[in-house]
Amino acid sequence: MKSPLLIGTRGSQLALAQAGGVRLQIAGLLPGVEVRLETVKTLGDRLSAKEAAPEGAEPPQGLFTKELDEALLSGRVRAAIHSLKDVPTVLPAGIQYGAFLKREDPRDAMVSRTGAKFFELPAGSRIGTASPRREAQIRATRSDLEVVPLRGNVDTRLRKLREGEMEAIVLALAGLKRLGREKEATELLSPEIMLPAPAQGVLCVTLREGDAELKEALRPLDDLPTRICAGAERAFLRTLQGGCRIPVGALGILEGESLNLSGVIANPNGEQMMKHSRRGPVQNPVELGEELARHFLDQGAQEILNGFGRTAW
Repeated sequence: MKSPLLIGTRGSQLALAQAGGVRLQIAGLLPGVEVRLETVKTLGDRLSAKEAAPEGAEPPQGLFTKELDEALLSGRVRAAIHSLKDVPTVLPAGIQYGAFLKREDPRDAMVSRTGAKFFELPAGSRIGTASPRREAQIRATRSDLEVVPLRGNVDTRLRKLREGEMEAIVLALAGLKRLGREKEATELLSPEIMLPAPAQGVLCVTLREGDAELKEALRPLDDLPTRICAGAERAFLRTLQGGCRIPVGALGILEGESLNLSGVIANPNGEQMMKHSRRGPVQNPVELGEELARHFLDQGAQEILNGFGRTAW
């Protein structure tokens, strides 16, 4: 009898919901093999949200992945499932991507207490988010709204909304959908209003380098359009940030044989914002992401980057 194949995942409600769906897909590719989830507690899970991220800063890279990487490298698990936007843009030594699963809708969603849409919210309305990227784009579009910090899991955020701590909240549509709660979204925010985080909505499977057998077995799960778009978005992020997480959004859209990549970088106060798009061949997504990032830097994006908190973690 074959040993069970253990797949590492975080233990949050959303992570388990996501990983459960991927587990079923992997099990379908490996008849006769028991595929099980192994919950691994990460530093991000152990710390409270307040401890994990000082006010106004994004969590450090690897906060939700480091322990899963260690479990993979030690042999405790044979694969790990991540939200790709949590994964550092440079993988740790000894780890490779096994598959990029077909992307869920990458847009952000707004949930409002009264059912009001984004442009219908009265001036002075409180809108909750823990993301500097979302905060910057909200302020740039609706400077009359009050952006308030909002932490916790999806349930906690929705409860705070219902209890009246704010009039609306913004969160990833993909998370709502994977929890079966997408009907609670009042409005899906268009990329013209709110560019998502790079690779938002993408789940990936990571493996140990050299595990050619499992990588080949997972090939049917690897979605090429997702890999192309996510590759461009993350190359854009990697070239801009130099290893530091910043308020940046990016979205790649395939249009025939072309890839259109849009990016935004902004200060959370909404007073400095740069947006631009570039188009290139689908065969060179990484080069397109790097080219777009260099355009931002040539146009003075470094001033915004320097103005954003860069405390060493």
